[in-house]
Amino acid sequence: MKQPRFLFVTLLLFATLFSESCASKPKEDNSEYQLKSAEGAPIECEEVWGYVNQWREQEYNPDFPITDVCYFAADLNCYGEIIDSPKRSKLEVPEGVRVHFVMICDSISLTHFVINPEFGLTNEIIQKIVNAASDFDGLQLDFENIPKRDRQAYIDFVKAIRKELDARGKNQMLSICVPGRTKFNPNEIIPYKEMGEICDRVFVMAYDEHWSTSEPGPIASTAWGKKVLDFAISQIPSEKIVMGIPFYGRTWTEKSLARAWYFSGIQTLLDENQITDIVYQEDIPSFTYDATVKVTGFFNDTYSLVNMCRLYTNPSNNTDAAVNKIGFWRIGFEPQDFWQWLKIK
Repeated sequence: MKQPRFLFVTLLLFATLFSESCASKPKEDNSEYQLKSAEGAPIECEEVWGYVNQWREQEYNPDFPITDVCYFAADLNCYGEIIDSPKRSKLEVPEGVRVHFVMICDSISLTHFVINPEFGLTNEIIQKIVNAASDFDGLQLDFENIPKRDRQAYIDFVKAIRKELDARGKNQMLSICVPGRTKFNPNEIIPYKEMGEICDRVFVMAYDEHWSTSEPGPIASTAWGKKVLDFAISQIPSEKIVMGIPFYGRTWTEKSLARAWYFSGIQTLLDENQITDIVYQEDIPSFTYDATVKVTGFFNDTYSLVNMCRLYTNPSNNTDAAVNKIGFWRIGFEPQDFWQWLKIK
């Protein structure tokens, strides 16, 4: 199976890049490049999950074949207060579509104090989180900055969230995000097996095989994705697994010229680039020169997305295992013609 194509582009450093918001808008297709077309029948899934960012609700279309919307995201501030809580009333979905309250904590230090009962904050925070999610069909925990020594504390924290949800008797779903892994690690901070035992769904973030500071490569290749799927099924009941697929692409530059310099380094830079025009601005010397840099990009199009969906949902597609639930980060990044390839069973 083909991996997502890559695109080499040479850019001047002063070139203007399109913003994320521009990239998400459909454009007239008069491009000279050619992309492969997806083939075969539409893919049938039991559940399709998709993330909607606050303040980008307009990127969600109720006609999309989505069963579960993850409304991203509430956070915690330094005072232990929940901030940026999604308002359920701001997102209109068809009847029968579940909306999940997504809770994050972007600070590794704050996470440590929140999930460790010894600091006396945990029970209060749990109450606040569950209260904030009360109008939603489910609560999703997406804590991605957990200190290594807090593995057991986080497991206990998730158990306590589960207990509190059950005690309220509202039949809310509890889901959790876990990073894509290909093999067992006894020291894994968010262990697949334990999360599968506690939660109703485990959203496997099967992306960032290559990331912003790694060498260039697919966000999620099919070969790597297969390994993540096989490992997930070995640890979690398959009916609880939601395999996450990336809509986004990423670019890398071969070198970055934005940095701090020694004076001697500036002198070398001036000499190597034959810079003779030094301009004093407010009595501070400055210079400008043009440079070219090679940019490598990997992205998903409809062809690669359809292939990845088939890999995860079709047991005959080069793997002995399969699931019937997939999800996407995030709505707005995708090619608009992709949705016609999905159907809900």
